Amino acid sequence: MADGRMLADAVGLLSGGTAERDLDGFRAAHPEVRVRLISQREEYDGSLQHALLLKEGDGATVSLSWCPERALPWPLRGVHRAGEHLLLRVNGVETSVARAVACLDFIWDDSRLADRLVTDSLVREVMEEEPEPLTDAELQGAMDAFRRARGLLTGGETRAWMDRNRVSHDELEELVAVEASVARLRSRVASGHVEDWFAEHGRGLDVVRVAKVVLDAGAGPHVPDSDGFLESVERAFADGTARPGEVFASLRREELDPAMADLVFGAEPGTVAGPFETEGGRLLIKVLAVEPAVLDDAVRDLAERRIFAEWVERRRSTAKIEWFWGTAERTGT
Repeated sequence: MADGRMLADAVGLLSGGTAERDLDGFRAAHPEVRVRLISQREEYDGSLQHALLLKEGDGATVSLSWCPERALPWPLRGVHRAGEHLLLRVNGVETSVARAVACLDFIWDDSRLADRLVTDSLVREVMEEEPEPLTDAELQGAMDAFRRARGLLTGGETRAWMDRNRVSHDELEELVAVEASVARLRSRVASGHVEDWFAEHGRGLDVVRVAKVVLDAGAGPHVPDSDGFLESVERAFADGTARPGEVFASLRREELDPAMADLVFGAEPGTVAGPFETEGGRLLIKVLAVEPAVLDDAVRDLAERRIFAEWVERRRSTAKIEWFWGTAERTGT
């Protein structure tokens, strides 16, 4: 390893700009050592860096690298650009990858990935412009609700959940505070609009309680009568002609195809509607009860969420949205 000629040749190999091409010649000139050339593309500036590993028979290894003038210095090797930790910017509000993961796991729970992230940025923009600090009582209430929603009813269960999700106590408090702030903003945006929204859209929130089954397409045309419906469902499932799935369900009118909704909601309780052709097979529905929507707490919460979603969509339509992810930066508006 103290062979000055070998080390000089190694430096020449690395500094010549053709290390990969000249490696075989170096090996032939120095057969007494095992040689490995390590190549790494630096994400910081796109440059290609090389290091040479020289290993003798006793197992000792020399690692040699060379840095030309004005090249990326060693302290910056392997460093990522700040923008590589940035996933999204909306109206100047930045979303880091870490923030995005938290957003996906804890804040939004029923929208697509991209919409979730954009919505989070738009909401934070407003909350930063118009901050409303939460009181200790509000934070405690939000924490209690957060734990109840996830079945974390004891301190031990909560600590186990935190350990499993790699969340510290401070991070948990921050996540809960964000969730509570979003809920407050949602109520503020919807304030004064719920009654009008319900008058226009409330019919879509009507509920029908049903027993249902999806039969294979080849199960035959037979439609069971209402009295023997559940028994027929059991037999169909036992003989393999019924698809596994939920039997009893509460469905809102807006969840159904309009033609199907008219038939189901127009049926007398106790009667069977269908069959309806679906991708999974033939759907049969026994109507158990029909309940017109009333503006109770549950429906008010739904109305607030719909109003909030419409508000977000209006802001999104005028927002400047820049994405930073994938194999290259890309910007969308």
